[in-house]
Amino acid sequence: MSIGLRPLTLSDIAAWAELREEIERVDRTGEHFSADDLAEEMANPAVEVGKDFVGAFDTAGQMVGYFSILPRGAAGGHCTIDLQGSVLPARRAQGIGTLLVTGMVERATRARDERRADLPARLFVAGLSSDVAQAELLASVGMRGERWTFLMRTSMDALKPARPPPAGYRLRGYDASMADALRLAHNAAFLDHPDFTPWSAALWQQSVTESRSFRPEVSFVVSPDDSDEILAYLQTAEFEADLAATGRREAYIGKVGTLRAHRGKGLATALLGHALSAYREAGYDEASLAVDSENPTGALGVYQRVGFSVESRWTNYAMTVDAPVSS
Repeated sequence: MSIGLRPLTLSDIAAWAELREEIERVDRTGEHFSADDLAEEMANPAVEVGKDFVGAFDTAGQMVGYFSILPRGAAGGHCTIDLQGSVLPARRAQGIGTLLVTGMVERATRARDERRADLPARLFVAGLSSDVAQAELLASVGMRGERWTFLMRTSMDALKPARPPPAGYRLRGYDASMADALRLAHNAAFLDHPDFTPWSAALWQQSVTESRSFRPEVSFVVSPDDSDEILAYLQTAEFEADLAATGRREAYIGKVGTLRAHRGKGLATALLGHALSAYREAGYDEASLAVDSENPTGALGVYQRVGFSVESRWTNYAMTVDAPVSS
Protein backbone atom coordinates (compact mmCIF):
# COMPACT_ATOMS: atom_id res chain seq x y z
CA MET A 1 0.00 0.00 0.00
CA SER A 2 1.56 3.30 -1.08
CA ILE A 3 2.08 6.16 1.34
CA GLY A 4 1.72 9.86 0.59
CA LEU A 5 2.67 12.95 2.56
CA ARG A 6 0.48 16.02 2.86
CA PRO A 7 0.29 19.03 5.19
CA LEU A 8 -1.94 18.67 8.24
CA THR A 9 -4.78 21.10 8.79
CA LEU A 10 -7.09 21.80 11.71
CA SER A 11 -9.46 19.16 10.39
CA ASP A 12 -6.76 16.50 10.96
CA ILE A 13 -6.29 17.23 14.65
CA ALA A 14 -8.57 14.47 15.97
CA ALA A 15 -6.83 11.83 13.82
CA TRP A 16 -3.43 13.24 14.78
CA ALA A 17 -4.25 13.02 18.50
CA GLU A 18 -5.43 9.44 18.05
CA LEU A 19 -2.24 8.55 16.16
CA ARG A 20 -0.03 10.03 18.86
CA GLU A 21 -1.85 8.13 21.60
CA GLU A 22 -1.42 4.88 19.64
CA ILE A 23 2.28 5.65 19.39
CA GLU A 24 2.51 6.41 23.12
CA ARG A 25 0.90 3.09 24.07
CA VAL A 26 3.90 1.33 22.55
CA ASP A 27 6.76 3.79 22.95
CA ARG A 28 5.89 4.77 26.54
CA THR A 29 7.68 8.10 26.50
CA GLY A 30 5.41 9.47 29.22
CA GLU A 31 4.13 12.20 26.89
CA HIS A 32 0.42 12.57 26.12
CA PHE A 33 -1.28 15.12 23.87
CA SER A 34 -4.94 15.98 23.61
CA ALA A 35 -6.61 17.49 20.56
CA ASP A 36 -6.55 20.85 22.38
CA ASP A 37 -2.79 20.54 22.92
CA LEU A 38 -2.24 19.90 19.23
CA ALA A 39 -4.48 22.80 18.25
CA GLU A 40 -2.28 25.00 20.46
CA GLU A 41 0.82 23.67 18.68
CA MET A 42 -0.70 24.64 15.35
CA ALA A 43 -1.45 28.14 16.67
CA ASN A 44 2.23 28.76 17.38
CA PRO A 45 3.26 32.00 15.60
CA ALA A 46 6.64 30.53 14.68
CA VAL A 47 5.18 27.81 12.44
CA GLU A 48 3.22 27.77 9.21
CA VAL A 49 0.15 25.56 9.03
CA GLY A 50 0.15 24.01 5.60
CA LYS A 51 3.93 23.56 5.67
CA ASP A 52 5.34 22.71 9.09
CA PHE A 53 2.95 19.91 10.15
CA VAL A 54 2.87 16.94 7.79
CA GLY A 55 1.10 13.61 7.94
CA ALA A 56 1.77 10.30 6.19
CA PHE A 57 -1.40 8.72 4.84
CA ASP A 58 -2.04 5.34 3.20
CA THR A 59 -4.35 4.87 0.24
CA ALA A 60 -7.26 4.17 2.59
CA GLY A 61 -6.81 7.63 4.11
CA GLN A 62 -5.45 6.46 7.47
CA MET A 63 -2.80 8.65 9.08
CA VAL A 64 0.14 6.34 9.74
CA GLY A 65 2.82 8.86 10.72
CA TYR A 66 3.65 12.54 11.03
CA PHE A 67 6.39 15.09 11.44
CA SER A 68 6.44 18.69 12.61
CA ILE A 69 9.05 21.41 12.78
CA LEU A 70 9.38 24.43 15.06
CA PRO A 71 11.74 27.21 13.92
CA ARG A 72 13.22 28.78 17.06
CA GLY A 73 15.24 31.70 15.66
CA ALA A 74 18.90 32.57 15.33
CA ALA A 75 21.50 31.66 17.97
CA GLY A 76 25.23 31.01 17.89
CA GLY A 77 25.43 31.81 14.21
CA HIS A 78 22.77 29.25 13.28
CA CYS A 79 19.06 29.19 12.52
CA THR A 80 17.79 26.64 15.07
CA ILE A 81 14.83 24.37 14.36
CA ASP A 82 13.29 21.69 16.59
CA LEU A 83 11.92 18.58 14.85
CA GLN A 84 9.72 15.68 15.90
CA GLY A 85 7.84 12.83 14.30
CA SER A 86 6.91 9.17 14.53
CA VAL A 87 5.18 6.25 12.80
CA LEU A 88 2.18 4.18 13.83
CA PRO A 89 3.73 1.12 15.54
CA ALA A 90 1.78 -1.37 13.42
CA ARG A 91 3.21 0.20 10.25
CA ARG A 92 6.87 0.42 11.19
CA ALA A 93 9.65 -1.24 9.14
CA GLN A 94 7.73 -0.42 5.96
CA GLY A 95 9.80 2.58 4.85
CA ILE A 96 7.41 5.18 6.28
CA GLY A 97 9.96 6.44 8.78
CA THR A 98 12.53 6.98 6.02
CA LEU A 99 9.95 8.91 3.98
CA LEU A 100 9.07 11.07 6.98
CA VAL A 101 12.59 11.82 8.23
CA THR A 102 13.74 12.76 4.73
CA GLY A 103 10.75 15.04 4.30
CA MET A 104 11.28 16.50 7.76
CA VAL A 105 14.86 17.53 7.07
CA GLU A 106 13.90 18.90 3.66
CA ARG A 107 11.08 20.98 5.15
CA ALA A 108 13.32 22.26 7.96
CA THR A 109 15.91 23.30 5.38
CA ARG A 110 13.28 25.17 3.37
CA ALA A 111 12.02 26.83 6.54
CA ARG A 112 15.57 28.07 7.17
CA ASP A 113 15.74 29.36 3.60
CA GLU A 114 12.47 31.25 4.11
CA ARG A 115 13.67 32.86 7.35
CA ARG A 116 17.48 33.14 7.46
CA ALA A 117 19.01 31.90 4.23
CA ASP A 118 22.26 33.56 5.28
CA LEU A 119 22.75 31.12 8.16
CA PRO A 120 23.41 27.39 8.42
CA ALA A 121 20.49 25.49 9.95
CA ARG A 122 20.95 23.65 13.23
CA LEU A 123 18.34 20.87 13.50
CA PHE A 124 17.44 19.11 16.75
CA VAL A 125 15.42 16.00 17.66
CA ALA A 126 14.99 14.47 21.14
CA GLY A 127 14.17 10.81 21.75
CA LEU A 128 14.47 8.10 24.37
CA SER A 129 18.04 6.82 24.42
CA SER A 130 16.68 3.26 24.50
CA ASP A 131 15.06 3.71 21.06
CA VAL A 132 17.72 2.16 18.85
CA ALA A 133 15.52 2.19 15.74
CA GLN A 134 15.03 5.94 16.03
CA ALA A 135 18.77 6.50 16.42
CA GLU A 136 19.46 4.46 13.28
CA LEU A 137 16.78 6.28 11.29
CA LEU A 138 18.09 9.70 12.30
CA ALA A 139 21.65 8.62 11.52
CA SER A 140 20.52 7.80 7.97
CA VAL A 141 20.00 11.53 7.33
CA GLY A 142 23.09 12.65 9.24
CA MET A 143 21.73 13.32 12.74
CA ARG A 144 23.93 12.20 15.61
CA GLY A 145 23.46 12.08 19.37
CA GLU A 146 25.37 14.96 20.93
CA ARG A 147 24.02 15.41 24.46
CA TRP A 148 21.67 13.73 26.89
CA THR A 149 18.72 14.89 28.95
CA PHE A 150 17.47 13.21 32.10
CA LEU A 151 13.77 13.18 32.96
CA MET A 152 13.53 13.31 36.75
CA ARG A 153 10.55 12.74 39.02
CA THR A 154 9.55 12.89 42.68
CA SER A 155 6.37 12.05 44.53
CA MET A 156 4.76 14.33 47.09
CA ASP A 157 5.46 11.79 49.85
CA ALA A 158 8.10 12.56 52.47
CA LEU A 159 9.17 15.90 51.05
CA LYS A 160 12.26 17.46 52.54
CA PRO A 161 11.65 20.68 54.51
CA ALA A 162 11.69 23.75 52.29
CA ARG A 163 14.57 26.16 52.85
CA PRO A 164 13.99 29.91 52.71
CA PRO A 165 16.12 32.04 50.40
CA PRO A 166 19.24 33.51 52.01
CA ALA A 167 19.33 36.97 53.58
CA GLY A 168 18.89 39.74 51.05
CA TYR A 169 16.50 37.78 48.83
CA ARG A 170 12.73 37.26 48.88
CA LEU A 171 10.61 34.56 47.27
CA ARG A 172 7.25 35.57 45.82
CA GLY A 173 4.51 34.18 43.62
CA TYR A 174 4.35 34.83 39.91
CA ASP A 175 1.80 37.27 38.54
CA ALA A 176 0.91 38.27 34.98
CA SER A 177 2.84 41.56 35.18
CA MET A 178 6.06 39.49 35.28
CA ALA A 179 5.52 37.72 31.94
CA ASP A 180 8.19 39.46 29.87
CA ALA A 181 10.56 39.96 32.80
CA LEU A 182 10.43 36.20 33.29
CA ARG A 183 11.37 35.67 29.64
CA LEU A 184 14.29 38.06 29.87
CA ALA A 185 15.52 36.42 33.08
CA HIS A 186 15.32 32.98 31.44
CA ASN A 187 17.22 34.17 28.37
CA ALA A 188 19.91 35.70 30.59
CA ALA A 189 20.18 32.65 32.84
CA PHE A 190 20.65 30.20 29.95
CA LEU A 191 23.06 32.12 27.72
CA ASP A 192 25.93 29.90 28.86
CA HIS A 193 24.04 26.65 28.17
CA PRO A 194 24.91 24.56 25.08
CA ASP A 195 22.79 25.26 21.98
CA PHE A 196 20.44 27.62 23.83
CA THR A 197 18.24 29.78 21.60
CA PRO A 198 16.82 32.91 23.29
CA TRP A 199 13.04 33.03 23.39
CA SER A 200 11.25 35.67 21.36
CA ALA A 201 8.40 37.55 23.02
CA ALA A 202 5.81 35.99 20.70
CA LEU A 203 7.01 32.40 21.16
CA TRP A 204 7.33 32.82 24.94
CA GLN A 205 3.83 34.21 25.22
CA GLN A 206 2.28 31.45 23.14
CA SER A 207 4.28 28.51 24.51
CA VAL A 208 4.79 29.54 28.15
CA THR A 209 2.88 32.34 29.83
CA GLU A 210 -0.33 32.05 27.80
CA SER A 211 -0.20 28.32 27.20
CA ARG A 212 -3.17 26.29 28.43
CA SER A 213 -0.69 24.20 30.44
CA PHE A 214 0.81 27.12 32.41
CA ARG A 215 0.04 27.14 36.14
CA PRO A 216 0.91 30.64 37.41
CA GLU A 217 -0.48 29.94 40.88
CA VAL A 218 2.36 27.47 41.55
CA SER A 219 5.11 29.38 39.75
CA PHE A 220 7.57 31.51 41.74
CA VAL A 221 10.42 34.01 41.47
CA VAL A 222 13.21 35.24 43.71
CA SER A 223 14.06 38.95 43.86
CA PRO A 224 16.38 41.09 45.97
CA ASP A 225 14.85 42.67 49.06
CA ASP A 226 15.09 46.13 47.57
CA SER A 227 13.71 45.63 44.03
CA ASP A 228 11.43 43.50 41.84
CA GLU A 229 14.22 42.27 39.55
CA ILE A 230 13.88 38.54 38.84
CA LEU A 231 17.12 36.81 39.84
CA ALA A 232 15.82 33.23 39.90
CA TYR A 233 12.55 31.66 38.83
CA LEU A 234 10.52 28.45 38.58
CA GLN A 235 7.70 28.05 36.05
CA THR A 236 5.19 25.23 36.37
CA ALA A 237 3.01 23.51 33.79
CA GLU A 238 0.36 20.83 34.08
CA PHE A 239 -0.72 18.71 31.12
CA GLU A 240 -4.34 17.62 31.36
CA ALA A 241 -3.74 14.83 28.86
CA ASP A 242 -1.27 13.25 31.31
CA LEU A 243 -3.91 13.25 34.06
CA ALA A 244 -6.46 11.69 31.71
CA ALA A 245 -3.98 8.95 30.75
CA THR A 246 -2.48 8.19 34.16
CA GLY A 247 -5.00 9.35 36.75
CA ARG A 248 -2.24 11.25 38.54
CA ARG A 249 -1.75 15.01 38.73
CA GLU A 250 1.77 15.94 37.69
CA ALA A 251 3.39 19.34 38.13
CA TYR A 252 5.98 19.77 35.40
CA ILE A 253 8.77 22.24 36.14
CA GLY A 254 9.21 23.62 32.65
CA LYS A 255 11.64 26.45 33.40
CA VAL A 256 13.93 26.95 36.37
CA GLY A 257 17.09 29.03 36.51
CA THR A 258 19.26 31.53 38.31
CA LEU A 259 21.16 34.47 36.90
CA ARG A 260 24.89 33.74 36.82
CA ALA A 261 25.87 36.39 39.41
CA HIS A 262 23.51 34.86 41.96
CA ARG A 263 24.33 31.16 41.53
CA GLY A 264 25.69 29.13 44.41
CA LYS A 265 23.57 30.92 47.01
CA GLY A 266 20.78 28.33 47.31
CA LEU A 267 18.14 30.24 45.32
CA ALA A 268 17.19 27.25 43.15
CA THR A 269 17.03 25.00 46.21
CA ALA A 270 14.72 27.46 47.94
CA LEU A 271 12.49 27.70 44.86
CA LEU A 272 12.28 23.94 44.41
CA GLY A 273 11.48 23.25 48.05
CA HIS A 274 8.83 25.96 48.13
CA ALA A 275 7.29 24.75 44.87
CA LEU A 276 7.14 21.12 45.99
CA SER A 277 5.35 22.14 49.18
CA ALA A 278 2.93 24.22 47.11
CA TYR A 279 2.31 21.29 44.79
CA ARG A 280 1.41 19.04 47.70
CA GLU A 281 -0.96 21.61 49.14
CA ALA A 282 -2.58 22.03 45.70
CA GLY A 283 -3.24 18.29 45.39
CA TYR A 284 -0.56 17.21 42.95
CA ASP A 285 0.63 13.61 43.15
CA GLU A 286 4.10 14.10 41.71
CA ALA A 287 6.46 16.54 40.05
CA SER A 288 8.86 16.13 37.14
CA LEU A 289 11.47 18.08 35.22
CA ALA A 290 14.12 17.60 32.56
CA VAL A 291 17.79 18.52 32.91
CA ASP A 292 20.54 18.62 30.30
CA SER A 293 23.48 16.39 31.15
CA GLU A 294 25.80 19.25 30.15
CA ASN A 295 24.03 21.86 32.27
CA PRO A 296 26.96 23.99 33.50
CA THR A 297 25.30 24.92 36.81
CA GLY A 298 25.35 21.49 38.46
CA ALA A 299 21.55 21.38 38.33
CA LEU A 300 21.36 17.58 38.38
CA GLY A 301 22.84 17.47 41.88
CA VAL A 302 20.51 20.23 43.09
CA TYR A 303 17.47 18.30 41.90
CA GLN A 304 18.68 15.08 43.48
CA ARG A 305 19.22 16.80 46.81
CA VAL A 306 15.61 18.00 46.97
CA GLY A 307 14.27 14.52 46.20
CA PHE A 308 14.17 14.06 42.40
CA SER A 309 15.53 10.88 40.83
CA VAL A 310 16.26 10.00 37.22
CA GLU A 311 13.41 8.17 35.49
CA SER A 312 14.57 8.07 31.88
CA ARG A 313 17.41 9.20 29.64
CA TRP A 314 16.85 11.07 26.39
CA THR A 315 19.30 11.65 23.55
CA ASN A 316 19.48 15.03 21.84
CA TYR A 317 20.24 14.42 18.15
CA ALA A 318 21.56 17.25 15.98
CA MET A 319 22.85 18.09 12.55
CA THR A 320 23.97 21.20 10.71
CA VAL A 321 22.79 22.07 7.21
CA ASP A 322 25.06 24.58 5.51
CA ALA A 323 23.70 27.88 4.26
CA PRO A 324 22.97 27.89 0.52
CA VAL A 325 25.81 29.10 -1.65
CA SER A 326 25.13 32.54 -3.10
CA SER A 327 25.32 32.72 -6.89
